[in-house]
Amino acid sequence: MNNASETFLIVSEDQALIAAVQSALADTTNVRLTASVAEARALMQQGAPLGIIVDGATLRGQPVQQLAALRAGSPLVNILFVTNELRGVLVNDIQPLRVELLARPLPAAAIKRFVDRTLAAGRLSDREVATWIGHLATEHKLSGNDIALFPLVLDRETPEALCARLNIDREALSRGLRRLVKKCRVRNTDRLAKNLMRDALLLTTRQPGSALHHAYAAA
Repeated sequence: MNNASETFLIVSEDQALIAAVQSALADTTNVRLTASVAEARALMQQGAPLGIIVDGATLRGQPVQQLAALRAGSPLVNILFVTNELRGVLVNDIQPLRVELLARPLPAAAIKRFVDRTLAAGRLSDREVATWIGHLATEHKLSGNDIALFPLVLDRETPEALCARLNIDREALSRGLRRLVKKCRVRNTDRLAKNLMRDALLLTTRQPGSALHHAYAAA
């Protein structure tokens, strides 16, 4: 099975859209095709994909609710919603979800720009992320137990896998996440993840703490 973190999910039956995405990826990334948001969410249980493209023409029911479910399942992943008709109410409804919007007819250049941005955002290595986690750990006096939660915060591990790895239950996991966001002085894990990835992208130092890097890479 393909690694979900190296995959683009496409919820569509439009062969032209699928071909445009595959052309933009140029065989550098796996593509998984799904027929519904529910199927996409099931695949996301294996790990967050690099990006998700949702074709409104394929959906049944209210698109905003389905996009909200996707966003809740993966706070960081780039999502593009393709619509047949661009309406102001739709723009207003999906803006809080941080979902990009593209209306038909589809310009291939716009698809490529979304793919390129998504690939660039996904190219932070574990080493670079671990470096910045080390900086946060020092600044906020994080413990080893706190640091062990970052793969979940960054969508690189599922709650079930993390609980199994740390031999804890979901209640202990919730307590640990509340403690982590309090120490880092943020509202929630979504904000923590976004801040961390933003700052890691700006980081110029590339020398990780070896102990931390090994702990993170082992996740």
